[in-house]
Amino acid sequence: MHTCFFSSASRLSRLFLRQFSLLMVMVPSTYAQDEHKTWELGVGLGALYGPDYRGADEYRSYVAPIPYIVYRGKFIQSDRDGLRGNVVRSDTYEFTLSASANITPDSEKNRAREGMPELGSTAELGPSLNLLLMGENLQEGLQLQIPWRFVFALHGDKRGYIGQVLQPQLMWRQRIDDWSLSYRAGITLATEPYHHYYYGVDERYATGTRPAYTTDSGYSGWFGQLAVSHSLRIINEQTRLALFMRYDNLAQSTMEDSPLLFSKNAWRGGLAFIWVIH
Repeated sequence: MHTCFFSSASRLSRLFLRQFSLLMVMVPSTYAQDEHKTWELGVGLGALYGPDYRGADEYRSYVAPIPYIVYRGKFIQSDRDGLRGNVVRSDTYEFTLSASANITPDSEKNRAREGMPELGSTAELGPSLNLLLMGENLQEGLQLQIPWRFVFALHGDKRGYIGQVLQPQLMWRQRIDDWSLSYRAGITLATEPYHHYYYGVDERYATGTRPAYTTDSGYSGWFGQLAVSHSLRIINEQTRLALFMRYDNLAQSTMEDSPLLFSKNAWRGGLAFIWVIH
């Protein structure tokens, strides 16, 4: 009885955390600028497809209902950059606190990690410096973004703090009528604990085909991501349709020789349909 209760509670907790992660991943892609509204609320359905982790050769899909929340407060906002807090802001630069997430659907099913601790979906939180390079303001044009985030595993066998990532990147944004487009490209630098979480193999988990491996901090690959969203009315109801695709290249990365890194190319994509209630 008690075992069944805690097992059900664990499943519900994991479902909530994955929906939260899906919200953090997909809602920024659906965002459409409307400065006249402080709040936008809605419901929708989101789907993701990608590897169990960057460098894995096993891919999975995940579909779930998600809430849609956009808030444009003076200091706290949830918008196309995800959840963030404005500390210093102008039309040409800003220093913010930002957040993002990464979903790991079912890493316990990954054959390469059989017998190893389960990976969990993660949340990232930290400061970001954004500088306008071309354009009139930070809403459109080309900008340099330098987010530095602390990473926390939300579930799995190891929860809590797992390291830090620094991702200097170029971001281009453009609005065309009811369409919003954005493209970003940059590199990832990460600490040793972050790399070890995904690619390290402790002695007790080593096998004949999976030798022990110690990671280091440093270069973690480069990436490019395209996001497109469209606002439209269906039967007089406001809706949003969005998709994104991301590519990661792990060649020459610090963990390139890990026995858990099977592919230096990683693709991930997502689709969301949102019905805006308010």
